[in-house]
Amino acid sequence: MKLSDRLKSPSSFRAQMVAFIALMLVLTMAVISYYNQQLEERTTRVVEEYIHEIPIAINLVLGSLYEGEHLYDLVNQGDQTSLTIDSESIIRHIFIVDEEGKIYDSTDKNDLGTPYKNTDEAAPANLGKLKTYIGKIADKDTIPIQFPMTTAVGDDSDEAGAKKSAQRDVHIILSMKRLQQVKESAERDRFIAFVLLGLLLIAAIAIFTKRITRPIIELGRVAEKVTEGNLDFSVPVSGPKEMRTLSQTFNEMLSGLRSKRYLEELLQRAERSAVVGRLASGIAHEIRNPLNFINLSIDHLRASFAPKEEAPRAQYVHMLTTIKDEVARLNRLVSDFLGYGRPAKLKIREIDARSLIEEVRDLVNTHAEQHAVTVNIKQDGAGDSKLQGDAELIKTCFSNLMINAIQAMPGGGELNISLRPDNGFLEIKFADTGVGIMSEDLAQIFEPYYSTKETGIGLGLPLTKKIIEEHGGKINVESLLGRGTTFTVTLLREP
Repeated sequence: MKLSDRLKSPSSFRAQMVAFIALMLVLTMAVISYYNQQLEERTTRVVEEYIHEIPIAINLVLGSLYEGEHLYDLVNQGDQTSLTIDSESIIRHIFIVDEEGKIYDSTDKNDLGTPYKNTDEAAPANLGKLKTYIGKIADKDTIPIQFPMTTAVGDDSDEAGAKKSAQRDVHIILSMKRLQQVKESAERDRFIAFVLLGLLLIAAIAIFTKRITRPIIELGRVAEKVTEGNLDFSVPVSGPKEMRTLSQTFNEMLSGLRSKRYLEELLQRAERSAVVGRLASGIAHEIRNPLNFINLSIDHLRASFAPKEEAPRAQYVHMLTTIKDEVARLNRLVSDFLGYGRPAKLKIREIDARSLIEEVRDLVNTHAEQHAVTVNIKQDGAGDSKLQGDAELIKTCFSNLMINAIQAMPGGGELNISLRPDNGFLEIKFADTGVGIMSEDLAQIFEPYYSTKETGIGLGLPLTKKIIEEHGGKINVESLLGRGTTFTVTLLREP
């Protein structure tokens, strides 16, 4: 297969499933990665704010210890070197504890001189791991940062001249509100994102499964048609590779079933024809003997018992002749019936098709007048209408076609017969304006023993077709209900 064909042809179920799962995984990972990155960026920005304010707090502590200023005077001054401490600030509280455990200095003036009670059970936070431990510290309202500092006390010196020093513990209380807000916002956004992603995945899976199962559902409907006996259709070959293979196999199965049904119909038809043929052949043999006896009896009556007077004699002979002609016609029907399955012995000679048609028209003219049917004969194109064939058999064909056409117009009409000579063949059309032939009958009118007439035995058109084909010709039929039927006979000039 060419590359272009591979690109155009649908992939298999397996490839589509793998591609779909891979796409969903990539989409999920992309969403998770995106929101993790967003959380990291938000956390980084907040931690930078913490890192920015902690040195300022330490500077305030240094100013308090070494410059003699109080922390509550250094905060809330509104400049870059001071802190704003309130319920929303990062630095919630700063105080210094002396060696006696009392608060030496604080951002809250009311704390001065009060004893310090350590109620924080957690260890002091490590500034270097503040970002890493966000999940832990964000669960608390505040965390303390504690570190000792040594500072000189008073103006007195010891014997070595060094000033007295004192140990101070600095406590900086950080508010975790900002980090908690970042964490809650990230969790809320992640939840919304995963809900939307879940809905998107459900919709994608629904669409994907519908697309995947549609061919299977269609095949199920097709199978229902087959169970109902409808085989006159084919399954569209489309979709993934497996479905195309299954559709092709299904079409092959349908073709096999159609062929099997057609063969069964042919076999049933052949069996019926064989049964009818054997029965009719036996009856025909039984009929021929009485017909011969009747024929001989008519000859004896005509020769021995004819009236002496002229007028009664003529009427007598006419009646016997009519009876004898009918017996001869019945005998010909029996002969045709018995000879249908045998190869015809053609007596080839030159004949004029138009003359034969005119002779047959004269024979059926009385019958046509009784049905108010007009028979018209014309020739299209230049040239004669002569050909090589068996005159009697060809005449029988023309007679069958004309009589059928007249019987198809019980309310009157026209039978238009046209001859069109051409190089090597002669085309003859018998077009009537009768009731037409139903489509289900049209496909079987040339089958032996098939007849739409109550009194017919179904051998007229099959015999006609057989004679024409034995002359190397062919016969076709076209019909429209209510508008008429046209039989087209094509005969070779030299069969």
